Amino acid sequence: MNIHPCSVIRNAEQTLFAGGVTTSAGLMATVVDRLWQAVQREPELCGLQPQRVVVYAGRGNNAGDALGLAACFDCPVTLRSVCSPGEFSPESREQFDQLAAHEVSMERPAPQEGLLIIDGLLGSGATGALREPYAALVQELNELREQSARSCTLSIDVPTGLNADTGEVPGVAVRADVTAVIGCVKPGMVADGAEDFVGRLLCIPLPEVNLPECSAGRVATSEVLRWLPRRAYSCFKNKAGRVNIVAGSVGYVGAAQMCAEAALAAGAGLVALYCHEDVYPFLAVRVAPEVMVCPVSSYREVPVDGAQALVVGPGLGRQKGDEVRALQDLLRRCVVPVVLDADGLNLAAEYGWELPAQSVLTPHPGEMKRLFPDGKGTRLEQAGDYAQRHACTLLLKGARTLITDGREVWYNSTGGPYMANGGQGDVLAGCIGALLAQGLSPMQAAVVGAYSCGQAAAVAHMQTGYPRAIRATDVVVGLGCVLA
Repeated sequence: MNIHPCSVIRNAEQTLFAGGVTTSAGLMATVVDRLWQAVQREPELCGLQPQRVVVYAGRGNNAGDALGLAACFDCPVTLRSVCSPGEFSPESREQFDQLAAHEVSMERPAPQEGLLIIDGLLGSGATGALREPYAALVQELNELREQSARSCTLSIDVPTGLNADTGEVPGVAVRADVTAVIGCVKPGMVADGAEDFVGRLLCIPLPEVNLPECSAGRVATSEVLRWLPRRAYSCFKNKAGRVNIVAGSVGYVGAAQMCAEAALAAGAGLVALYCHEDVYPFLAVRVAPEVMVCPVSSYREVPVDGAQALVVGPGLGRQKGDEVRALQDLLRRCVVPVVLDADGLNLAAEYGWELPAQSVLTPHPGEMKRLFPDGKGTRLEQAGDYAQRHACTLLLKGARTLITDGREVWYNSTGGPYMANGGQGDVLAGCIGALLAQGLSPMQAAVVGAYSCGQAAAVAHMQTGYPRAIRATDVVVGLGCVLA
């Protein structure tokens, strides 16, 4: 989904109304229908089965979207509003009437398990610090969210209190678990620091609204999976791409295993895992039997031909002396796309390695600081600057993973805080390597890899009852279905 300032979509909607294509009420009905469809597919929401829906509503049309969505659920509804229903906008009043068959309360709700809390207080055009009674209701909403186990807060279009264009929070603001963005993503939602208010982005398309060409970037949705070529019925392993992986060391064999098995799950036809001879006995008995584990006395023995992608780094450990030079020589000789991750990134930073063409780098913030100690500005500015200087694709990990080649910019919003544990990056590196081997460009492989790993984690999170953490091995299991 494209990223545009609020004024762009607001003007496009007015043009739509002026042309008689639809009315404000008609567009709201469309939005409510698509919200409901999206909620039924969204892993963070579709397994929730709320015991009660609590709607926080303002006076405007954002309230109508929230009320219309609440009416789709078969459970009691609590309405907390800055005004009486009679003071809603005509469009919102029409959606409120859809609640006639529901048990509706207007009392302050008590914390309870299994709430769906919907923020429909203010839309994306609101700016500045919140005034009363909005500020008090936002504070109440956040307290309810904090005290209600296994509940979810969904903001409509933008979390109330967050500036949708800049990402600034001049006062109190809703802390959403999911924000359903309507028509386009607003730039403030991907600004540094906004992720703790925005949560996961749920994109609600409005193709009826004619938006201009995008220049600010895009947020990955399931549409990116269309980049994966459909396999011919006659496809066989040598046509599905081979990935060579240089990974693993004593104490870090799990990283190599997860990387290799993720490459298998993401569709690589052949996966060869190269490791030092002292590590081979440990890896050979752990790794999936489909992985070819190849012991080498030196990384100089790793071949540079016969594969379509190379992954270097997961669990590699601190290499020294000749082996550092052997790895550097491997990268110099390599003529296929390379994924550099983990200790591969640390070695590149320490020794100032020249990166081969079509490299994909996957640093977390700490690794990014080592790679680019002089980097200044926002995450986007630093990543774009580095990618331009080194002619690479850079995937900067975080709650809102950023992917750029210095020109094109993508953000990923799948996954969540339940992925805050070891091994997730190893899985991502293997997945990207497999996608490169299947013919995707470095940018495409990085975007699809980030999207699919996060989505596999979100599905596992739902299927296991929304636990606090999802293991990286659970992500490997889910990758195949996401990429099917």
